[in-house]
Amino acid sequence: MVEVLRPGLQSTLQDAGRRVRALGIPSGGAADSVALRLANALVGNAADAAALEITLSGPKLRFRERAVVALCGAPFQMKLEGLDVPLNRALTVQAGETLDIGGTSLGMRAMLALRGGLNGDVVFGSRSTDLRSGFGGRQGRTIQKGDELTLLPSEPRRVIRASLHPSLLTSVANHQVLRVLATAEAAPALLADLTRRAFTVSTQADRMGVRLQQNLSAPHDPARVSLPNVTGMVQLPPDGRPILLLPDSGTHGGYPTPLVVARVDLPRLAQLRPGGTVQFKLVNAGQATAALREAEKTLRQTELTLQWLHAQGA
Repeated sequence: MVEVLRPGLQSTLQDAGRRVRALGIPSGGAADSVALRLANALVGNAADAAALEITLSGPKLRFRERAVVALCGAPFQMKLEGLDVPLNRALTVQAGETLDIGGTSLGMRAMLALRGGLNGDVVFGSRSTDLRSGFGGRQGRTIQKGDELTLLPSEPRRVIRASLHPSLLTSVANHQVLRVLATAEAAPALLADLTRRAFTVSTQADRMGVRLQQNLSAPHDPARVSLPNVTGMVQLPPDGRPILLLPDSGTHGGYPTPLVVARVDLPRLAQLRPGGTVQFKLVNAGQATAALREAEKTLRQTELTLQWLHAQGA
């Protein structure tokens, strides 16, 4: 059991998310899926085990039992019993010890995995917290001071000493170039306007979406029917300020969606923070697929290597 001494700005249980968007249910799940998979692999969990998603400012946790943890994603400060401890590697926390996760000057989110995975409310096949609808995770809300988080049972294993190469981690640079695909609503003039300049990330950034500051001429079609949305779509509301959709976004909408971020770049989309800048780079479906395959190959190789080390008791 883990006691929450300080919850952090917005800390929620998230796993790989739901697959029921056809029912009108947002997918949810870890915004930075790469961070979730790497953290779980380091502690010996399945790739989709529920972990704690931390946003901008982290929690302070007291462990009532021995645990193995790993923090991956944005470079948050982390201290165990007041001493700095490394990110991106498995770490043993003894019963009675306190883990204090501070803030980050780059990026937005990190995932704290605990061996066994966090227990939580399962809704539509996932423990992910949906804050807008109020279900999943910890009673559909962020963790609060005084909460007691519980872990699922796990096999006793040694802690592996491997650490991750920085190139495996999601980029958290203040300027991001995201690969995008054009949709049928990308008229030539609008497409040129969207891809020729950088946009600044506004303070309106949460798990539903990221609004950009600059505006452009938005098409207006009162007859446009509501169409399905997916994570990564770039919506253009009437004020002309683009919104990039994240995992908790609704499943359909009436705003034009001229672009969609390539799946391979969704983790970097999740790390955009207010004040940062983003630029769109147009690619075709073949290029997007090839980039995703290459990234998935590297990530999968890392997961398999860590699984082998766990099996060897390294």
